[in-house]
Amino acid sequence: MNWEEKIRMLAARARVEEPPRVDVAPSVLRILTAEQVDPLGMGERFWIWLAAGASAVAVPAAAVAVTAYSAGTGPLRVIMNSISWAI
Repeated sequence: MNWEEKIRMLAARARVEEPPRVDVAPSVLRILTAEQVDPLGMGERFWIWLAAGASAVAVPAAAVAVTAYSAGTGPLRVIMNSISWAI
C-alpha cells in the first residue's frame, strides 16, 4: 500500500466519523444569567498585570520599530522611485 492509498483510506475514514453531540448552551446561559460575579484569583490577577505590562512595553516598541523601519527604507524608496521613472 503506497502513501496515496493510505491517505485516501484515512480520508474515507474521516468522512464517516461523526463528531460527538455536546450541548453546552444550558450551562453557559446559566453562568451568563447569574447575578454573582466570581472574584479573580491570584493566578488570574498575575496574568492580567503581565498582559498590561507587556502592552505598555509593546506600544512604544512598535512606534520605535515603525520609525526605524521608515528611516531604514528611505534610501531604498529613492532607488525604487528612480527605477520606476526610468522604466
